[in-house]
Amino acid sequence: MANVRIGIVGLHNHYHAYPFATELIRGIEGLELVGVADERAELAKSFAETYGGSWTTDYHELIDSPDVDAVIVTSYTSAHADHVEHAAAAGKDVLLDKPIATTLADADRIVEAGTRVKVMLAYLLRYLPAYRQVKEAVDAGAVGDLVSGFYSIRFPVGAILDSPGAADQGWYADPVRGGGGGFLDHGVHFTDFFRWFFGSEPRTVTAHMGSLTYKDLGVEDYGIATYTLDNGAIVTVESTWHAPDYFGPLSSPDHASLSGTKGEIELHYQKSPQYEIQGTEGEWVGRRYVDLVGEERYDACYRDLLVEFERAVRTDTRPVPDAADGRAALEMILAAYESHRTGRRIDFPFDPKEH
Repeated sequence: MANVRIGIVGLHNHYHAYPFATELIRGIEGLELVGVADERAELAKSFAETYGGSWTTDYHELIDSPDVDAVIVTSYTSAHADHVEHAAAAGKDVLLDKPIATTLADADRIVEAGTRVKVMLAYLLRYLPAYRQVKEAVDAGAVGDLVSGFYSIRFPVGAILDSPGAADQGWYADPVRGGGGGFLDHGVHFTDFFRWFFGSEPRTVTAHMGSLTYKDLGVEDYGIATYTLDNGAIVTVESTWHAPDYFGPLSSPDHASLSGTKGEIELHYQKSPQYEIQGTEGEWVGRRYVDLVGEERYDACYRDLLVEFERAVRTDTRPVPDAADGRAALEMILAAYESHRTGRRIDFPFDPKEH
């Protein structure tokens, strides 16, 4: 069976584009990297010299190429809808970086494109081995019914750069191209996480945003939002770029705390152990600690996402997560921004035109 030939559209979110390329050239059965497009010629050329394949500054040229069967879109966020629509018109399936878009209108364009081709969202948390193990434990009843959750990341804006070797945040701090700052950038991972783990949609949100450390950044460096879910659970997302350095003292900069009716879970991937499950019944009584090593600790998420994308492209099944999941996670974020702007609780479904 011939390989699915992959083109990478945009190197703006280089934190994901380069690891995907690394996995592709190491070898993902059924996939092959054949080209890249970015308007910055030197960056595109350097990428092609490192990873192989052709390069161009013309996105349409790459997407329309008969040598490309599917694309990975890692362009800046406000360009996503245009690039996905063009791929759908060309009959090319899409692995799309997060966030899905900067507006719900653009997200709807992408959802519609997903009715014509496969559109899979690159939510890495769903493919982290530790997180998948914990999700299996939750589904098996390890801590009963989940009733509350808190997900927090303390991240320094100095670790967010426009491109490899750049000296500033570039498009990441552009409210038009990026759509927001520290709350949107990582928070969209966590709103998807809570939909995935709790299996429930949001009912209301209250939120606060601010520029706490980097006051001249142009976008917020801090945001916190609390959601009530349809199943009655309450969850909080704290997503930031305001940390003074990458690692905070004593604790993981990225962690989730989950409480259930029969136990609790601590979960992260940057500190040992990566997760702890403490239950009150059956085989889950006591404390269970797990710490993965090597690639399974983190990097395997890129590999496993690509494996799932290849499966989705070749079969008559929807990719997981898909464009609708991407839209739902963005809706939760945009409603939180509206809560902060108005100082009010916002109900779901959220329609920006009504506010």
